[in-house]
Amino acid sequence: MSGRVELDVLNPRGVIEPLPTYAPNKRITDLAGKVVGFYSNEKDGMENFYTVFSELLKKKYPTARTTFLAGDYTINDKNAQEWVPQLDAFVYGVGD
Repeated sequence: MSGRVELDVLNPRGVIEPLPTYAPNKRITDLAGKVVGFYSNEKDGMENFYTVFSELLKKKYPTARTTFLAGDYTINDKNAQEWVPQLDAFVYGVGD
């Protein structure tokens, strides 16, 4: 048997298309009258951290408002689209 053998050689590295990049939004110069969203994955301690963070923020910017948001480690597109019109600033923190 002297049959011909063919081998397919594959590139083990593969090709991964890069994700699109976006420029960051302009920084907010003043939080007075702004709504700041605090996002948490609800791990122990995050609620306490954000409570103190909110109190300190309101001391410096008495007219600033805060709202607490919670969910998984990764924020899904549906939540992001819902929150964007309601918030002027966003703080993402996870406890572990």
